[in-house]
Amino acid sequence: MAHHKSSDKRRLDLEVFKLKMRYVFLPFLGFSIGAILFYNIIRWMLDICLGIWPLKDTVWNLIIPIIISVILVLVIMRSRIRLLRFELFDDNSANVFYLVMILALFPPISISQAYLYEAAYDIIDISNISDIKLYPKQKYFQFDNKSIEKQGVVSYFNTREMGKSRQELKIYLYFATPFYGDKDIWWGHAFTKVIDNDLEEKEKVQQIENFKKISRQQYANEEISAADYFEKLQNSDTKHGYLEAIRLSGQQHINDPIILVSQLGTLNEKAYKELAKFFRFFIIGMFICLLLVLKATIDKKAFQQFKVR
Repeated sequence: MAHHKSSDKRRLDLEVFKLKMRYVFLPFLGFSIGAILFYNIIRWMLDICLGIWPLKDTVWNLIIPIIISVILVLVIMRSRIRLLRFELFDDNSANVFYLVMILALFPPISISQAYLYEAAYDIIDISNISDIKLYPKQKYFQFDNKSIEKQGVVSYFNTREMGKSRQELKIYLYFATPFYGDKDIWWGHAFTKVIDNDLEEKEKVQQIENFKKISRQQYANEEISAADYFEKLQNSDTKHGYLEAIRLSGQQHINDPIILVSQLGTLNEKAYKELAKFFRFFIIGMFICLLLVLKATIDKKAFQQFKVR
């Protein structure tokens, strides 16, 4: 008799496991993979290949991935998530799954954008700095003559409040330096620091001034010759900082300024690191979701309503 009950329990547990995998976890896994692939294809076509939707990096890498994650979890997966329940959270069980699944999906989508950009371009070898203008759709360049006019450097300072209660202040100092031979092409180097936004005004000003002083010293010691290759900045908040430095200086230029920033190592190394980071975050996120799904119980009433639809 006891053996019968044990066998029935194992069979019931197996059926519940299959239901949770079939109706919740595997659909979420499939939708997640599909969303990541679809978004990367769309961006590659519209932004990288055709260049007809040049949104800022923060939009591509942060805002849209958040929107995709929320839509997939709260709209597409909503009825499936409601099949599960935790005794501890009872009617709020779905909210736990919403939060965890969004947090599991957003980082991989965002990281995939960094990998896409590293993998979609090659490093272009040029003999003259002005030749960069011949490759408007390319992003990475390599050249030997790395001469800049350091006496022509311009800078721009900016701050941004961060945190839910604006308790942190992120400060930025951008340096833009023209290359010899072409006034439209600039070398960019930026410094950032986060300080406590709740400090007394006098202490906050002192920290900002110290940051500016140290940053200027570090910039003076920077050697452009150490760069292995250069990245041409696309539409982004970082590029905007350099452009503001150039604009406020009043310096004349014929075309829109091109901003190059130094990169170390190889492009393949960066791409492999981003790919490894993507898989690490994706696997960890999906594993946590799987554990939650297995730990939850099936809401029989919600399951019956789901099957009837």
